[in-house]
Amino acid sequence: MREKIFVVNVTGRLKQRYVASRVAHKHVQAESKFVNVEGTNLHFVIKGCGRPVVLVHGNPGSCQDWTRLYSPLADRYQAFAFDRPGHGHSDRPNHGGDVTVEVQAQLLCAALDQLRVERPILIGHSWGGALALAYALTYPRDVAGLVLLAPAVYESDDGVSFLSKLPAWPVVGDVMNFLFTPLIGGWLVRTDLQKAFAPDAVPKHYLRHTLAEWTRPTKVKWYSVDDALLNESLPKLSPRYSELLDSNDHGSNGHSRLRIPISIVTGDSDLIVPAEENSRRLHQALPGSELIVLEKTGHQILFTRPGAVIEAVNRVASVAD
Repeated sequence: MREKIFVVNVTGRLKQRYVASRVAHKHVQAESKFVNVEGTNLHFVIKGCGRPVVLVHGNPGSCQDWTRLYSPLADRYQAFAFDRPGHGHSDRPNHGGDVTVEVQAQLLCAALDQLRVERPILIGHSWGGALALAYALTYPRDVAGLVLLAPAVYESDDGVSFLSKLPAWPVVGDVMNFLFTPLIGGWLVRTDLQKAFAPDAVPKHYLRHTLAEWTRPTKVKWYSVDDALLNESLPKLSPRYSELLDSNDHGSNGHSRLRIPISIVTGDSDLIVPAEENSRRLHQALPGSELIVLEKTGHQILFTRPGAVIEAVNRVASVAD
C-alpha cells in the first residue's frame, strides 16, 4: 500500500511539473498551480496582479479557453483561470456523489480560500455562467461582481448534438462512449465547434487542442454528465436568481437594486445557448443588470470578442465595492 501511494504521489508531482512547464511556455509570466480540496486536485492558471478575477469555463472546456484574455486581464487584474472538476488538468472527485453545479461552486470556494483570494469578480462562460451564479447565491459576501458570457442559466435542450449526451446514460452510455468515441469523437468535436464559433471560423490551434483533449472517453463522460446534471439543477437554481436583488434598496424606477454589479454579454447569433432564452431572460429577472448583445457574434465570445469581455469586466470593476 505504501508503495502504491508513493507511486501515485510521484506521478502526481511529475504531472504537475509538466503542466507548469507547458503553461509557462504558452503564457508568459503565468503560473500553474494545483490546489487539493478534500483529496481532489484542482488546477488553476494564474497571471497578473491587482483585483482578483476568477475565470470559469463552459462545458466542455479548460483554462485553455481564456488564452486571448490572460494578457489583457493581467494588465490590471490578477486572473485565476479554473479547470472545472474533470476538465483540463483538474481531477474529478471520487466520493461517489453527483458533482453538480452547486458542488463545483463549493469546491471552487474552498480552493480560492486556500489561494487566499478574497471577493473576486467571477467571469463565467456558458455552463460556467451557471456556476458563477450558484457561487454568488451560496457565498453572497464573497463575490464583488459577475460577468456572464453567453450564460446557460435556464433549463433547455441546448444546441449540442444528441450524440454528445449519450455518455451520461448509465451503463449503456459507458459502453457506447468507449466503443464509439474513438471512431466518431473527432467528427463530433468539429461539428459542435463549428456551431459554437459560427458565424466565425474555428481557430486552427484551438481545434488541434480540442481534438486531442475532447476525444478521450474519460473526459467525454464528464462533459456529458455535467450537461445532464446542469439541466437537473437549473429548475431549482433559476428561481433563486432574484436573491441577488436587495429587497430593502430600491432605485428610482422602484425596482430592487442588485447586491453586486452584473454584466451579461451574449451574441445575437449564438447557436448553442440562444440569447432570448437565457441572457435576455436573466436580464429581465435581474433589473439593473447590464445586457450587451454583440452583433454577428456566436457562442465563443471569449475567443471572438475578447475586447468586449475586457470592457465588461472593467465596467463591473469600476462600480464593485
